[in-house]
Order: sequence, then C-alpha cells, then structure tokens
Amino acid sequence: MSTQPPRALLELAIESLMRNEVLAIEAVEYLPGELFPRVFMEAFIRGHTEVLKAMVLSWPFPSLPLGALMSIREPETLEPKEDVVRVNKMMLQTVLDGLDVLLNQKVSSSRMKLQVLDMRIIHQNFWRVWAGNELEACSSKAMRRTRREKTGTRETNKILSVLLDLWLSQEYQCPVASYLIKWVQERKDLVQLECKKLCITTMCFPLYIELLEMLNLDFVQELDLGYCWSLFILSDFAPFLGQMQNLHKITLSGISEPAFIALEKKKLLITRITSQFLKFHCLKEIHMDCVSFLEGHLDQVLRCLVSPLETLSVTHWQFSHSDWNHLSCSEQIRQLKQLDLSCINLSDFSPEPLRILLDNVSATLTTLYLENCRITDAQVCAFLPSLSSCSQLTAFCFVRNFMSVDTMKNLLSHTARLSNLALELYSPPREVHVPRNAPEKHTSTSFLAQIAQKFR
Repeated sequence: MSTQPPRALLELAIESLMRNEVLAIEAVEYLPGELFPRVFMEAFIRGHTEVLKAMVLSWPFPSLPLGALMSIREPETLEPKEDVVRVNKMMLQTVLDGLDVLLNQKVSSSRMKLQVLDMRIIHQNFWRVWAGNELEACSSKAMRRTRREKTGTRETNKILSVLLDLWLSQEYQCPVASYLIKWVQERKDLVQLECKKLCITTMCFPLYIELLEMLNLDFVQELDLGYCWSLFILSDFAPFLGQMQNLHKITLSGISEPAFIALEKKKLLITRITSQFLKFHCLKEIHMDCVSFLEGHLDQVLRCLVSPLETLSVTHWQFSHSDWNHLSCSEQIRQLKQLDLSCINLSDFSPEPLRILLDNVSATLTTLYLENCRITDAQVCAFLPSLSSCSQLTAFCFVRNFMSVDTMKNLLSHTARLSNLALELYSPPREVHVPRNAPEKHTSTSFLAQIAQKFR
C-alpha cells in the first residue's frame, strides 16, 4: 500500500492541461490570474514553449520575475549544469519571442500590463506561493519596489524595462546574460536595460563602453569595481561613476597606484574620481580594500560625502597620519552602524582619533572590526571608556591584536557592560601558550582555560 499522499486536484488538472498544447494555449485567455504563475512555471519546467509564449502575451501582472524562476529550477533538477544552462537559454528565448510580439504590437506603455522583465534572483516567493490574494500582493509589492527604485531616475519612453544584475568579467560571461544583453541592444528603442547591482572585474572595461552607455546608470544601487585596476583605469571610469546618482553602496578593491606618476598628475586623477562622490545623495556604504593610491587622500573622499554613511570599511592599506587624524573629524561618519579598519597598522598612531570616533558613533555603532591592526596595550587602555559607551554594539572583532593578560582582563570588563554584544573575537594574550598546530576548537578551549586560571 502506498504511503504517499494523494496528489492535489489542481496539480493533476495542470498536468492534464499540459498534455494538450492546443487546448492549453486556448485556455490561457480564460485562466484566472491566481493560477497564471503555477501554470507558467509548469510550462517553463516541462519545456512547453508554445504555451509559455502564449502566457507571456497574456501575463496579467506588471512584473515577470523570470530570473527567480530560473534560480528555483536549477537546484531542483538532476540535469548536468550545462544542460540546465542550455534549457534555461532556450526557455528565455521563448519568453523573449513572446515579448517581441508584444513590442511589435506597439502598445503604449500605459496600456501594456507587462512592464518589467525581472532577471534578478529575487522574488522566489512569487513562484512558491500561488494562492490568489497572496500572489496578487506579492506581484504588486514587487512592482511598487521597482517603482521606488526608479524614483528620481530620468524619464524614458521605453515600453519594457529589463532588470538584470551584471558581472562584467574578462574571464567569464554568463551565456544567458550575454544573450539577453544582445536582445536588448537590438531593441534599444523599445527596451531599457536597468541594473541594480553592477560588478566590473576586468581591466579592459572599454570593451563594455557600448553596454555602459546603453544602461540606465542612475538605476545602479550597488557597484563593485577593481580587482587589478589601476588609478588610470578608475579615472577613465569616473564619467560613468558620476551618472550613478542613486548609488547606495560602492566597493573599490585592488586598485593600485602606478609606479611612476608625477605628484600633480596623481592629485588631478584623484580629484577627478573623488569629485564624483558629490553626486551620491543616497550613498550609505563605502568599502575600500587595497586601495593604495588613496594613502594621504582619505579626507578628499570624506569631504565629498553629501549624506551620512552607515557603513565604512577601509582595509588592507597604509594610513598616513593625516588619514588617521581626519577620520574622526568627518561629519558624514557620525551615524555609522558598521566600521571596519582591519589590516591597517595603527601601532604608531595616537589612539585619540579612534577614541573621538567611537564617542561620536556610540549611539549607532553595531559592528566594529579592528582585526590585525597591531594595536598596543596602551592604545587599548586609551579607547576602552569610549568602547564601553557603544551601547548598540553587537559584534566586536579584535583578532590578531596581541595584548597582555591584564589588558585583556581590562578589555573584557568593559565589554561585559555592553548588553547587546553577542559576538566577541580575540587572539590569545602573549602570556598564554597555544600550540601552533593546535585545532581551532582546542585552541579556544585551551585559551579560555588559561585565561580563567589567570583571572582567579
């Protein structure tokens, strides 16, 4: 006797409908809106291209989250990855064929129900929840979010918007994304390509200038640049950077200073880059890792900020004394929630700027990372009172700053007063012996045992 539960009547009805494509295509016109996603998903997964094309023509919602459907299908299939990519590309082509029919009808954008083809990997619940009211709500919420994202962007006469997160790399290009971009380029008078997340990791970004010029850049909210870029490349990119006026987060990684460059030329290039920050009225997060050309020029970035930051991460580069002293003076970092200064050598600097900064952000700071900053015992003792005033702190990382046992005891007595602190990470004090090759959990146990013994 089978122990499997009986299959739902709706599931059986959809399966039966898919056996007769002619009937299914005719039924699309009369299909209730709450059933559209369920039937669409079945047609997509089972490869019923003609049914899928007909459903695109009658799609009843303003947004079609196709990227989410593709991402749901991939982990649920037993097919090889190459086959999944091939099938997804084939089904995408079917959807685009349906969109071509809509675009060729020259329906005005105000009358056309389907306005957005969303290729981002979000809104998976749209496909998982199919009950009528919840589905309508899911779709309308997604569309409202899309409209809010586009608030303040330049007006466009395009009939259809295609939303796509882009990673432009010299080594790899997603076949599906490449095909979609080509399709948009050929219909650029009717279709607008919009990108919320843009990552460029190739040194040959001029190869993508035509694509960047096609993008609605003030739709970009998250930007990731670098990985072996030079100051010259970033300077060439600056005009595109300035068009991203709705940018919320920017990440610069691995951007080097040329070996031979005149000081005046360097200042000119840095000013060309940092002046673009004056246009970022929505910027909340700055992440800069291995950005050597900014040594001695951090204040230029901070001065150009026009709105308060929530996250500042400056890691793996050498601070100058002016960088360190200007850090605490910026008005735009006085509402920080997250601060990361990992792998910056602070051993020769006064602790006063950090003390002032912690005082300024004590009401908002939730995460503080000071990993491998070579902070001395004297510096720790100097900023402890300010640290203990950060009442909202939930995570504090102080790994690879080797303190004495007495200093650690003092530190822990201050952090113990922080009621919201849930995560603390430290390295063993100098007096505590930990075997070099000891397993991680053994190290932690040994370390804590020795600390407890010394604290008695």
